[in-house]
Amino acid sequence: MNKNIVPIIESIDENKMVATAKTVYRDCIMLVIKHPEENKFLYLHNKKFGWNVLVQGGIEADENPFVSAIREMTEETGFCDIKSITKLDFEMDNVYYAAHKNQNRYAIIKTFYIELNSLKQVEHEDESEILFDTYEKLYDIFGAPFRHHYYLLGIATGKQKNIESNNQAKLGTLDLINHKVTYRDINDRPE
Repeated sequence: MNKNIVPIIESIDENKMVATAKTVYRDCIMLVIKHPEENKFLYLHNKKFGWNVLVQGGIEADENPFVSAIREMTEETGFCDIKSITKLDFEMDNVYYAAHKNQNRYAIIKTFYIELNSLKQVEHEDESEILFDTYEKLYDIFGAPFRHHYYLLGIATGKQKNIESNNQAKLGTLDLINHKVTYRDINDRPE
């Protein structure tokens, strides 16, 4: 994979950008979190919206992305016993309309792979159910709206490697039904 190319994953379904809404650019993190004993990966089932997603969130002003990754994992899952954390070379952009915030979002995402040492938890937000499942089953669990989460999981586990930059409907070997994929050079930040 070309480390200098960043895929831009843009929603073209009901989550596509709205012309009248303000666009907010955000530096974000997205996490692949491995179970400490099983070959399973964490995902969140949002109780309010029904989404199945990886842990993700914004990087606070002047916050180190590693600190953001640990903070978001702890806030959203309560897990705090980390065996290892690795920043992946892979970055991606996600462009969509966040109806719950009434704004367009352009998320510039840094990605991390975290292995838990144990399932020890501290108090945390309770907006989502915390679940684990296998790489294979997560394809259907994420579904079409969050296929790019599955792609990131594939990058982190070495099961996805290539980006087909000439195909607007694919990300690596995955068809993206409700997204358009374009690309930018990693040095050409939007805004």
